[in-house]
Amino acid sequence: MAKKKYTLYKAEGNSAPAPCAFFLSPQGCKNGDKCKFSHVLPTEGTIAPPTATVNCDIKSISSSDVSSESENETPITRTTTPKNSRTKSVDVDDIFAAPGQIPVHPPRSEDSKKSKRKRSIEHSDPFAKPKHAIDASRTPDTSTNPNTKKKAKVLEKKTSFRDLDLPVASFALPGVHGALANLPVATPSAAKPPQPPKFPVPSSTPEGLKWREAVLATRSNPKYKVDFDFDRMKQSDEESKLTNGTDWIKAKPYGSWCVGNPHAIAIDCEMCETKDPVTGASNHKALCRLSVVNAVNPEEVLIDTLVKPDWPVVNHRTWVNGIGKDHLNEVQFTMQHAQAFMMALCSEETVIIGHALQNDLAALKMEHHCNVDSAMLFSVKDEPNATCSLKDLAMGILKREMPDVHDSVNDARVALHILEEGYLKVNGKPEPVARSFPLKKRGGSAELFVHRIPKGCFPEHISNMFLTHTHIKPKEVPPIDFNSDTGKTTVSFVSSEHANIAFKTIEGEAKPDKSGRLQKRVYLRNGGYVNVRKMTRPKQT
Repeated sequence: MAKKKYTLYKAEGNSAPAPCAFFLSPQGCKNGDKCKFSHVLPTEGTIAPPTATVNCDIKSISSSDVSSESENETPITRTTTPKNSRTKSVDVDDIFAAPGQIPVHPPRSEDSKKSKRKRSIEHSDPFAKPKHAIDASRTPDTSTNPNTKKKAKVLEKKTSFRDLDLPVASFALPGVHGALANLPVATPSAAKPPQPPKFPVPSSTPEGLKWREAVLATRSNPKYKVDFDFDRMKQSDEESKLTNGTDWIKAKPYGSWCVGNPHAIAIDCEMCETKDPVTGASNHKALCRLSVVNAVNPEEVLIDTLVKPDWPVVNHRTWVNGIGKDHLNEVQFTMQHAQAFMMALCSEETVIIGHALQNDLAALKMEHHCNVDSAMLFSVKDEPNATCSLKDLAMGILKREMPDVHDSVNDARVALHILEEGYLKVNGKPEPVARSFPLKKRGGSAELFVHRIPKGCFPEHISNMFLTHTHIKPKEVPPIDFNSDTGKTTVSFVSSEHANIAFKTIEGEAKPDKSGRLQKRVYLRNGGYVNVRKMTRPKQT
């Protein structure tokens, strides 16, 4: 085969010898040193620089951002924020704005409204500190996560609540049981023909018929619709990540299965505050003691046990219930045991008697409507909109003083005897009860009235609000009374000086309300506000 011949030409405008085309070939250049072209190996110094320089920060572009561009396209400029310049996250859990700040919110689009609703569900505690984001890919350690424990199987073929094998943890405060043992017990009244209501009514037993009118009177109170709104309670639990709504119980219809059970009971529960170590959600009404008394024979305690909360306790509230950390350490009785007991004991016609029963039922996560609530059947003298305390009712009707530390067995019996003596014996027409300690003697100036409180707030939230805005912690924040979409409560302080300093420290202008009492606003992050009002009118000069 004939060999091919090549003609080499010198590059124009370049005085240096052109590189030899054969020098780098496998055969090499046959001319050797006599070759007219350059025999130089290529190095970095001989490579022509690019005609344009493109600066690109690789760290600022992800693999999904890289794309091919034509020569005529304008390069896209990408901007990233350095990690150190990241703005401080807003405490979306705290519904109150910073002291002195009045938020102004522009109109939001539908997408932003949906996003806000989503954030409100994700952050349950309105006053909690900001939580760090949890890595979704991280799997919690089920060996230490109390939420992964399987529910105890305590209803295996049991026909009566008396047959349940429950790990009851008895608890009693010295000197409180038996104090009302000698009080008379009313006998069942004659049966009356039942009428079909919206909710079940006690109509199948003499014990139930005795309390029938009191059940209907409790329901007729305007506050009942709000306080016993179990659908709202379940929704609040879901939004607060306390439950998915399936953990609530509801008693079965009356039948032969419960004929031998008591059909009227008095209950009281003690609660503590717990916190989920995984999600950070808080439960301010975690059940820690359950006491149930037979309403026909109050000396018979059907159950009195401590209850082990599902989550770690962050506030035992020992000053209220007498229960401390050591009392709960070895307790095996759980929320599931408590619910199993109530399901075995109660039918939907069982009359549950107590004071502010909505709190006890919420702690048990039990939906029930045959209730007789002393907080809704009595009124306070000269204060028609106020709610009677159990202490005032005990003094006004039974002429007995209540101990400072709550005992759930004693509280259940006291509520029962108050209703028998002060309600049933007067044919459901009780007289208003005077406060055992009038406002002046109680130190009305040592209190502040807080109203327009949004739903979802608990007394702990109000206490934290005062601590944040005034640096003064209240002595006591009673349960919030929700009459409609907002609530109210009267906050007490150690002294009138503390209350006055707290009110004065709240930033903003003090304006008189319709009664002439001065009040200030504490603004919320959503643009709303709560009112903090003095209990006394300013002196006339």
